[in-house]
Order: sequence, then C-alpha cells, then structure tokens
Amino acid sequence: MKNTKIITEGAMLLAVYSILLLVSLYVPIIGMVLGFLLPIPFILFTVKYQVKQTILFMVIGLFLSGLLGSIMGVTYAITFGITGIVLGELVKRKRTGIELFLGASLSYLSTILLLYIATITILQIDVIALLTESSRESFEMAKSMMEATGTPANAQTFAQLKAALDMTQYMIPSLFVFLAMLLAFITVLSIYPILKRLRVQMNPFPPFREVTFPKSILWYYLLILLFSFMEIEEGTFAYSAFLNFFFILQLFIVIQGISFIHFFCYQKKIPKAIPVILTILTPFLLYIIRILGIIDLGFQLRERVTKKK
Repeated sequence: MKNTKIITEGAMLLAVYSILLLVSLYVPIIGMVLGFLLPIPFILFTVKYQVKQTILFMVIGLFLSGLLGSIMGVTYAITFGITGIVLGELVKRKRTGIELFLGASLSYLSTILLLYIATITILQIDVIALLTESSRESFEMAKSMMEATGTPANAQTFAQLKAALDMTQYMIPSLFVFLAMLLAFITVLSIYPILKRLRVQMNPFPPFREVTFPKSILWYYLLILLFSFMEIEEGTFAYSAFLNFFFILQLFIVIQGISFIHFFCYQKKIPKAIPVILTILTPFLLYIIRILGIIDLGFQLRERVTKKK
C-alpha cells in the first residue's frame, strides 16, 4: 500500500515536472519564468520521502528529461533537480530562509561548475572562451567598419574594452558565484508562495532590510585592499585569486550597504519608493553605498539608528 502511494505521487510529480520542463524548453518568454519552478516537484517529493526514494525519483527525472529535451533537458534536470532535492531536505529540517538561500547557492554553484567542466572535457567546448573570442572579433569588426567609413575610432575606448575582456577570463569563478546567488535568490522567492499554498511549511526569506553579513567580512575586505598595493604579476594564480576575492567581498559590502538603506528608510518611515529607486541607481551610487556598507559592518549603524528612534 505504501509503495503504491509512493509510485502514484511520484508519477504525478514527474508529470508536473515534465509539463514545466516542456514549457521551459520550448516556450521562450513564459519558459524563462516557469523554469524557476522546476525544483518544486523535487522539493515536494524530498520533503515526504526518504533518500533512497528521492534518488530513484531523480534518476527517473533525468531519464524523462533526456527523452523530452535531449542534452538541454538533462542539463535542466541536473541544475534544478539537485537544487530541488537540497531545498527539500533543508525545508524538511525547518532551516531558515537564509540557510535555504545559501544551500540553493551552493547547489547551483556546484552544478554550474560540473556542467562547465563537462562541456570542456566531453564536448571540447569552452563557452566562456568562445564568447570572449566572439566579442573580440565584434570589436575588431566595428573598429574596421568605423575606419572604412572615415569615422575616427576612439583608441582609448577600444583599449579599455579589450582590457575588460582580458579580465573576464580571470573573473570566471566570481561570475559563477554571482550567477549561482542570483539563481538561488530568484528560486527561493519564486517557490515560497506556491509551497505555502500547498501547505508545505517553508521558512520565508527574511526582509532585505534584515540581511547582514558577519563582521569578519570587513576584515577580509580590508586585507584584500592591502594586497591591492602590492605588485601582482598578471596571469598568475595569485592575480586571479586576488581579483575574484576582491569582487566577491566587494559584492557583499555593496549588498550590506543597500540593505542598510532599506533598513534606515523602514525605521524612519520613508516611502518605500525611495529605497527602491536608490537600489536601481546602485551603479551610479556605488562608492557611497560601499562606504555605507563598511560603516554599517564596522560601527553597527543599525543599532545607532534604532536607539535614536
């Protein structure tokens, strides 16, 4: 009787997954949105059943994905299926919203790295290298067209663009981390209302204004700033490690600064539109927001704002 129930519920969830997968693969705009719901069948199954049944569910999901979408379908199954299982296990253990986000981030990062390595070793295709080379060719073509039409090409601008492209090859780990965090954030926000309607108890992601990082991040950031005064040979492992650590720590500092702006506006009852507008303008206010993040981490600005209130 128990096995019959598992088979029935598993078949229903796989049917739902198959529909979501087909829409995600073959319906352009709607598919991009529904793609973030692909972990839900895996979450629902993992929450109710044990590891052995979950592994079998994943294997069948991979098989169906291969039939419905070939290599791309298998890619989707690996990416969203593993993330769904990780989230399901965390939901079962009643973890916090932040822990769900971190778990999903690590899951996405692992699958992104796995798929990237697989494309290089099996298919002999380096996607990042192809995109970089394609961009270089586009710049060269644009420069040639401008010179052919008599329009003077701005040598400094093209030099800066080439330098940015060269740096991209060193920033691949940071780009993967950023992509994994973005996917995890969207996924956790997307699945919460649906799981709530299905009466699955999932701790929500905390309000953005309450997001804070450990104070130790500030010391790491200051340490990296000290390293920036040293001469590091370009192309070495140390150079790549420095760039990636600097980017990731700077990203955390900026998020801390934006979070403080939302916290301050909430405490002072400032209209919600103001922090939203300031968040959108982050690229133009980056220096100020970064300073706010550093001060908030180092001097506990939130406690001071709360006391003054």
